[in-house]
Amino acid sequence: MREALAKEPELVVVFGDSVKGDAVKQLVAFGDSLGIPVRYCCLVDYSNSRGAMDMGLLPDLLPGYKPAREPGVNAEQMIEAIELDALWVVGSNPLEFAPRQWRKTFLVVQEMFMTETAQLADVILPAASAYEKNGTVTNVCGEVQRLKKALNTMGTKPDLEIMGLIGREMGLAQVLGPWFPDQVFEEIRANVHGYNVPLPVLVTGGAAQAVPVNGRINISSNPDLIQSEHDTLFTSGNLGKYSKILNSVLERRTNVEPVNR
Repeated sequence: MREALAKEPELVVVFGDSVKGDAVKQLVAFGDSLGIPVRYCCLVDYSNSRGAMDMGLLPDLLPGYKPAREPGVNAEQMIEAIELDALWVVGSNPLEFAPRQWRKTFLVVQEMFMTETAQLADVILPAASAYEKNGTVTNVCGEVQRLKKALNTMGTKPDLEIMGLIGREMGLAQVLGPWFPDQVFEEIRANVHGYNVPLPVLVTGGAAQAVPVNGRINISSNPDLIQSEHDTLFTSGNLGKYSKILNSVLERRTNVEPVNR
């Protein structure tokens, strides 16, 4: 296999969460030994998971993968926390498979559908879909693309606007800063390493390559925290099952159960 790959002009290696920790180092070492250009693509669950990680959603990293001074906790640790006064869940369903484990805490859910987590919420904030808001999305290969609102809807608001309105009512508008998509992206371009991408490429519908990391991140590795829902490529497995229209089509009423976990 090594000899066959070494004869190729270039190689793309696609891998999931079965390869992590030291196994990633071994995979990269194998690619380096081939003597050809090799790119690595680590699969993630959601369309903008790479973008979320680049923006500092990981508990021990800040935007641009800078180590956090005081690491936070992950979703599982939040759910298991005993002294947790409130939990605000945005676009996620952490209690899908373990609703009984939830301790009584003030729960706010910002979501498009009535998920298992939303059913336990004290407050539900109806959020707009990707096609109802402006912004950007970063795919698994680090390519930034523009999201452009296709239509205006009643009853829902973009996530950013919801957060901005709540921050304003709490008297935190000055701390929160601008909460308009274009201004937020300008802040990202100025502060997140690798995201100073050319705007004309995005405006004209193209994809711009972001490169936020080049080298080793100076944090302790904890590969056990990397978990996947193992959704299939066909179903996406996340939000489609909550759609009344999708569940009403003939194919959904067959005896064949879709595999989405």
